[in-house]
Amino acid sequence: MFNDTRENKPPGLMFGDSGVAALLSVQAALQQRHYDPFPQPEPVRVIAKIMNNLPVALRVQIADGISSSIGQPASEFREIDPDILAKWVIDGYPAEKYPGVVIGAPGLAATFLCTLMGYPFLPQSMLHNARRDIQPDDAQGYLDAGREITEPVLEKHPSLEATIHFDPVHDRFLIRRLVFVRMKMRNLPTAYRKFIADRLLPGSPVILVDCRYKWLRAEISDRLYFQLGGLGGISPQEYIEESEQLRSYRREWGATSDASWKIDHEYIEGPESEWGSVGPFLDEAEIAATESGQHPIRITHDHPSLLSERVFRLYSRSWQGHDRPTDVYVSVFTHSEPRFPLVTGCLPLWLPFITDENVRFAGKVLDEWRKLFPVEKPTGTVYVTLHPSFCSPPDIVDLSKWRELFSGYFEAIKFLGIDPGRYPFDLGSYVAMYPAILHEASQAKYPGTPFKRLPLDELEEILTT
Repeated sequence: MFNDTRENKPPGLMFGDSGVAALLSVQAALQQRHYDPFPQPEPVRVIAKIMNNLPVALRVQIADGISSSIGQPASEFREIDPDILAKWVIDGYPAEKYPGVVIGAPGLAATFLCTLMGYPFLPQSMLHNARRDIQPDDAQGYLDAGREITEPVLEKHPSLEATIHFDPVHDRFLIRRLVFVRMKMRNLPTAYRKFIADRLLPGSPVILVDCRYKWLRAEISDRLYFQLGGLGGISPQEYIEESEQLRSYRREWGATSDASWKIDHEYIEGPESEWGSVGPFLDEAEIAATESGQHPIRITHDHPSLLSERVFRLYSRSWQGHDRPTDVYVSVFTHSEPRFPLVTGCLPLWLPFITDENVRFAGKVLDEWRKLFPVEKPTGTVYVTLHPSFCSPPDIVDLSKWRELFSGYFEAIKFLGIDPGRYPFDLGSYVAMYPAILHEASQAKYPGTPFKRLPLDELEEILTT
């Protein structure tokens, strides 16, 4: 039996995180059930739909209140322990032998790989938060608050590295109430090592997801970093220089004229907070795999979306339907459900966020796909689960751009759980996505999956080239 790991989560952990979402969704998929990123009782779902009809300003206020309610007490940081985190990960998988495992960076494209092949996912990083009211442009105050609660954790646990992640553009409504700290395991924990040695079939692949995505960050103290901004269509340098575009954006959202994102440290390039791999963690996993007689495969990529491109290609090659694949499932950030493609016959394309660079990337992948499967006119259906932002940063893409992109490739466009008139201030999408997924899955035209598991040599060739 699978344990419901949400019931006994470790201290300070945040479920709305890419690493945690990847873990929980794979645990659900391997149990052959769909994953609900934001489980709520039915009355709450009804109330959320009603509140979604309120004016934008009120919806933002409600989102702000919800942000405060999901914050953890700062005191929980004292209880963070990498061994407890790793054991919690492993406890979500039943005690049986698996045909492989995926370990490392948390791009949710890995969840579609795991679901297709029947592999567990073991993340390197997880997001923690602490409830704290801070002005959304007070970078130094945010840094100081994060440092106060994080340095004692790092002093106690040398195997951890942490980044205080401050994004006043994409996370603007969240950072008013929460201090985000992403913890990464620099060393392979004992629970992961034992999983590789004891819970895999002989000769199984151990897939090491090595994301080399870089960002500018400030070193605050030993193994503690501060990152301003994050992945999207805005460069790290533009955040640091506080471009006129960004100054104008924050003024629109009520920032005072003297607002500043300056801090008392210099920035240097390093692994990005959410997506970048750090330390000897993967090297140690590779050694553990070799010593246990398993087959390590390292997937090295410079951007989290590049893994998504390879997984999309993997599903294309795994297709065994009687016709050609025509449908695609596009998911964004944590609004993603990895079992949906298997039951609907969709090719999965996961995108890190809802910004312009992700639209361009999606267009590139779809264009290359259509060259392999040319059609005279748009055909098939694209199913889309977009992540709401509750703000309107300059790099965000509205629904008209998504429609324009998809209409060039697909006859039908279905936004699952999205209210087109409310997006991106779409409060209801958090509770409407899962029922929409279940409904479409119930209409599946394939009684079983039209995808096959590829042999190890083909799998390795697709993932590493």
